[in-house]
Amino acid sequence: MRKHLRQLWRCFLAPDEGFEVHALLGDRGEPGLREELAGFEREGLRVQWLPELGRALRPGRDWSAYRALKRALRERAPDIVHTHSAKAGFLGRLAASACGVRRIVHTPHVFPFLWTRGITSSFYLALERYAAAKCHALVCVGDGQKDAALARGLAPAEKLVVIRNGVALPPAPDAARRLAERARLGLPADAPAVGMVARLAPQKGVGAFLEAAKLVLKRRPEALFVLLGDGPLEAEVRARAAALGLDRQRMRILGHVEDAEARYPAFDALALSSLYEGLPYVLLEALAWGVPVVATDVLGSRDVIAHEETGLLARSGEPADLAAQLERLLGDATLRARLGEAGRRRVGERFALETFLEGHRRLYRAGPA
Repeated sequence: MRKHLRQLWRCFLAPDEGFEVHALLGDRGEPGLREELAGFEREGLRVQWLPELGRALRPGRDWSAYRALKRALRERAPDIVHTHSAKAGFLGRLAASACGVRRIVHTPHVFPFLWTRGITSSFYLALERYAAAKCHALVCVGDGQKDAALARGLAPAEKLVVIRNGVALPPAPDAARRLAERARLGLPADAPAVGMVARLAPQKGVGAFLEAAKLVLKRRPEALFVLLGDGPLEAEVRARAAALGLDRQRMRILGHVEDAEARYPAFDALALSSLYEGLPYVLLEALAWGVPVVATDVLGSRDVIAHEETGLLARSGEPADLAAQLERLLGDATLRARLGEAGRRRVGERFALETFLEGHRRLYRAGPA
């Protein structure tokens, strides 16, 4: 979501776009967030931090957050409110509706009822249906997400707008760029390397990546696995890697890395072991660099990866299948080249940054439904 917002802010802060942009944010303690926002503030972003707005469901604190959102919206009287994520999106839509905002847009990124089960899933679906009635448009980041929303009766089809996540195509990488990025990450020049770039949170299923790495290394001991990212499970991930006996030279856990989206050329393949997704930027970024990917076969990743055409899909929660697909890539340079080239074309044709931005321009400038 952070990458998604960064792209929107960079576009709509431009003077020729004609927007004044305000951000109402709950502080999740994400590394470098305040420093990054300081740069956007220098470009004109108006930021207000709302300490009441947390991630967990806490009725008393959530009521305070709702009231704080209403106060902030009444002070600003915006023409458009665009909310993001589950909790902030629910409270934000209700507050914007109560304040009579002309146009309310919501991007869920991942619908909470799709990754929960039983009564919890039904509860989240009921909340999302209620909040959907309070806004004018729901932005689905991929076609699969819209299909899932329609199947659950979340909102009328005309309210569901697909604006696929998008990235800019970088220059085609070459051997020199590969070596340069490996040097930046402290990796040897010649070892076959598999990367994973992810927030270390339950959604990403990092344990399956670690177990798959162990299986691959038994048969390909020359391989190298690299994990970029931090998050609430970082200590647990490091402990799990140690418990699996993964040598620190073969499994590099590098934590937060600045400009991680530029480091992909260091890898021969990228893995993503998610349990659920909206539409993952890491897949788009890797493919934009021509790096072949293996992802778990979940909603969102399927929007990007056509199995055997633009990448490989493995069964979610099955490290042995993830390992088998990674071994295929590591053992077949022709397959890596074919999938990498096809993936790069698919990103350029279907997930272009300008298409993503133009979709939001049209949405913001439309009248209320």
